[in-house]
Amino acid sequence: MDSVNFLAHLHLADGDAGDMTGGVAADFVRYPDLHRLTPDVLRGVMLHRHIDGFTDRHPVTLRSISRVARTMGWFGGIVIDIYYDHILARDWLRYSAEPLAAFAARSYRVLEDGHGQLPEDARDFIRKFIDQDRLNRYASRDGIEDTLARVSKVIAKRIPNRAIPLTDAMPRLIECDAELAADFHAFYPELIAFVIQHKSERPV
Repeated sequence: MDSVNFLAHLHLADGDAGDMTGGVAADFVRYPDLHRLTPDVLRGVMLHRHIDGFTDRHPVTLRSISRVARTMGWFGGIVIDIYYDHILARDWLRYSAEPLAAFAARSYRVLEDGHGQLPEDARDFIRKFIDQDRLNRYASRDGIEDTLARVSKVIAKRIPNRAIPLTDAMPRLIECDAELAADFHAFYPELIAFVIQHKSERPV
């Protein structure tokens, strides 16, 4: 999937290059590819999947999805993932002392250094992700609308009989922005705590 919630994954993985690289590559790594990854990147892929599981089951995330379900139906979860990254980007300094631009530049360097070992589609995605400066673009409404349009194209290729333009969600997202922001800021500290706990329990 193209640029769904990678800002959050990178932020939660920060401090570990393998976690950061695996966090972005996870959606492109199929089961047969896992044994080809270095242990640190594999650990990042698994962290990404634990984060997704926690997020998908969380009642606050489900509440956010319900706010757009009438417009988006099954695709509401994808839309909320993207919009949560928008809220994180625009309110970045609530969660980091490092400016977003500096964090993005540092993340791009990590991805540049670590993406060579990944499957080809992951490498291609990371190259475009960096070139298009997706992390900084999350902070603007135009950037999120562009992300929704890009993801719509990917969905249309994969499941053309079910695809809908995700940009149709924009009026509803704008309408309930305050509620979605409140949801995100209630949810994200719990996700941070979950990741800290998970990292403390995994083998060194």
